[in-house]
Amino acid sequence: MVYLGHAVRNPLSSHAVIQTAFELTGIGVPLFFTLSAYLITELLVREKRATGTLQVRAFYIRRILRICPLYFFTLAAGLVASRLHPAWRIPPAAVAAYLLLAGNWYTAYHGYLSAGISPLWTISVEEQFYLVWPLFLRSLRRRSLILICGLAWCVSQLALILLCLRHANGSEIWPNSFVHLQYFALGAGLSLLLNGTLPKIGGASRFLMIAASLLPFYGVTYVLDRDVHGDVTTIGNTYLVYLVIGLATVGILAGFLGSQALGKVQPLRYLGKISYGLYVFHYECLIAARKIVPHVLHRGVLPGVIIVGLILCVGMAHLSYHWLERPFLLLKQRREIVVSRPV
Repeated sequence: MVYLGHAVRNPLSSHAVIQTAFELTGIGVPLFFTLSAYLITELLVREKRATGTLQVRAFYIRRILRICPLYFFTLAAGLVASRLHPAWRIPPAAVAAYLLLAGNWYTAYHGYLSAGISPLWTISVEEQFYLVWPLFLRSLRRRSLILICGLAWCVSQLALILLCLRHANGSEIWPNSFVHLQYFALGAGLSLLLNGTLPKIGGASRFLMIAASLLPFYGVTYVLDRDVHGDVTTIGNTYLVYLVIGLATVGILAGFLGSQALGKVQPLRYLGKISYGLYVFHYECLIAARKIVPHVLHRGVLPGVIIVGLILCVGMAHLSYHWLERPFLLLKQRREIVVSRPV
């Protein structure tokens, strides 16, 4: 969803039908945050249930081993590239922000960087949440944690309303940590409410649940003719879109939980394994694809750019996983208390 969204929002095509068809891609990042919060909460709750406590320091070490190698490699590569091309220049303030995992706040106040490190802002948002969430999980009971999730959701709604009231630009709202706090609250809250169980839903019901979650989001963005990156932000359009996105992410995630069908498709399982690299490299691979595919501004070339870019992206993510991420993942695996999946 993120990949397609970035593909059609660039000068590849201004065709309204294509743009509208992929408006659904705006849900990609919130869905990632919701899923991430669900998975991390589930693992930490299982650890606490199995051992009677939660080793926060070990959690931080595991996060460092998982996130930092590729994150800082990409940041270093971006700095090297900025020396080679003036258009890719990264201001010192941006470098400092990304080094401190606060790149999203730089983006909110100064705009998106043209360099390939721009997608790293989502990693900043995610790690800010995980800096504090394990502390709550270690100290509070399940009911209190559910209350915390509810309060966090309310804080996020209030922050979004205030931003809309002052008509903040969409590029200010989208990278804001408080705006995305709602998706972490929803994902973590879903894990806590299910309490170690999985929804028992039939295949047809799952399909209907996922479709029913996607259609309202598509309908809202189509009718209002606004996406989450729009320049005109008001409670009447922007806030409603974000609200529907939150409901959609929960419905989609719940619809997939417990399903075994997709998990048996090995290519999809592998894409899940290298998904971190897929996300980090997708922007640069789209740029490269536009250089490779001739006459990129002509109609009919968009599918070719998407295909070539995807091939490059999978190749880069494959190399990254095996040569950069995997050695650190093996170290991380030694520190796992609750085993998530084989490296």
